[in-house]
Amino acid sequence: MLLLGMKNTASQTVLANGTITLGSVYRRYCKRTCAGLPTFAANGNSITLNGEGIYHITAKIVGSGTAAGVLTAQMTANGDAVAGAFASETITTADTELRTLVIDEYIMVDKTCVLGNSAVASKTIAFLNSGVASTLTSVVVNIDKVV
Repeated sequence: MLLLGMKNTASQTVLANGTITLGSVYRRYCKRTCAGLPTFAANGNSITLNGEGIYHITAKIVGSGTAAGVLTAQMTANGDAVAGAFASETITTADTELRTLVIDEYIMVDKTCVLGNSAVASKTIAFLNSGVASTLTSVVVNIDKVV
């Protein structure tokens, strides 16, 4: 099994509809794909899945709202929201209530045929704050390539 873990324990303020910073890699077991790319390519804000297969993604985000409202984290793939891959918690008092959001989802990366050549349609995974502005204190994302 191939895996990647990213962690950010630095406090970050994320505006509504802002990108959640994932931090740095703390765990990795990765091989190159047939095209010579690493299975996982990570930067501080997103993770690109380069190998064909099914990936299990788990994100745990801890934070509070800077205003009362609904704190929501949404997973995106190639910039589009992944249906059902979100977590929400209600904030009644700003900056005092810590909430834990957990997103658990499977993503499939397929092969494509471009001009008669087989290629993998990579997917770039990111997380957005789609609710009230928030202060996040911990972000942990783990990805396993299961098939």
